[in-house]
Amino acid sequence: MMTEVTEASSKPVSPEVAEMARCAVKDFHECFWFRHPDADITEREDIDIIIHHLRHYGGHRAWNRSQELRACL
Repeated sequence: MMTEVTEASSKPVSPEVAEMARCAVKDFHECFWFRHPDADITEREDIDIIIHHLRHYGGHRAWNRSQELRACL
């Protein structure tokens, strides 16, 4: 279940975390049917959505990637 967006969700993310998220979207494209693979990833909210979809629509490898991404926040 998605949580409400808070001010903390709007914080910008580092280029390294954004790149990790872009790679996850491309590697697990089946989890992101609604998202263009080249869409900008600039804020914490973007990362939260990516983590959510990795966990809910991906397999074990996607779950592990979501954990790696979460650890970087």
